[in-house]
Amino acid sequence: MNDLIAMADMAAAYIPITDLHPYQRLLSYPDNNQTQQAQYLRQLHQLGVECLLATGPMQLDGLPLLGVGYCGLVLAGIWQGQAAAIKLRRSSCQQPNLNEEARIMRQANLLHVGPQLYCQQDDLLVMERLNGQPLGKWLQQLNGENAPELCRLLQRLLWQGFYLDTAGIDHGALRCAAEHVFIDGERLTLIDFSHSSTNRHPNNVTSLVAGLLWGTRLAQDIRRVLPLPERDALLPWLQKYKRQPERHHFQALLQAIGLHDREV
Repeated sequence: MNDLIAMADMAAAYIPITDLHPYQRLLSYPDNNQTQQAQYLRQLHQLGVECLLATGPMQLDGLPLLGVGYCGLVLAGIWQGQAAAIKLRRSSCQQPNLNEEARIMRQANLLHVGPQLYCQQDDLLVMERLNGQPLGKWLQQLNGENAPELCRLLQRLLWQGFYLDTAGIDHGALRCAAEHVFIDGERLTLIDFSHSSTNRHPNNVTSLVAGLLWGTRLAQDIRRVLPLPERDALLPWLQKYKRQPERHHFQALLQAIGLHDREV
């Protein structure tokens, strides 16, 4: 278990699967459906989740947790003796299950993209629990001295987008990279594949460029640290890549942004 996570967990309340009160009501959030709660409890048992942990940067109904999204809640827990993040499908989610998200996560993991998926059942994902912080928060702490570090991060981030593009996976939410990219030292992880699809044209690189460089809070924070080309100067390179998302067009786009073209 990561040392920083372990230190934080020492102060967290351990909530055994045999007695999840008061977290049991979150198993059917936002409804208080006891049938669904029992179903989710069975799935937690079957997947080998040992306990939940009352910890995380967010709160829901007064209970701390790792994340809250439209499709699910993410809770901290212990799975097979190690720290894990456990995603529960919300009862209000329009998706009937999390199987498609799990399928795409497995494909992304083969590309070394995304948190590692350990196991899953219809309504639950058990995955690697990440240390670090979201990209938006991380960027706010930088200054001009961090330009080389930021340059390396942007390069790695765009390469991950390129790998997804070439695999035919569209993440679906990278225009809003502030909350969908997690930074832990030199490690960068794309998270939340709930909007991902292999049935539409992948736009990961183009979405990232738009969200990182133009008209967003992220773009303002990046430009404060790193000089970047103006939109009109970059559009021709982006359009070439969009028409033909091939490696040489991608590397030319990186050079136009001012990033190295070495594969990472």
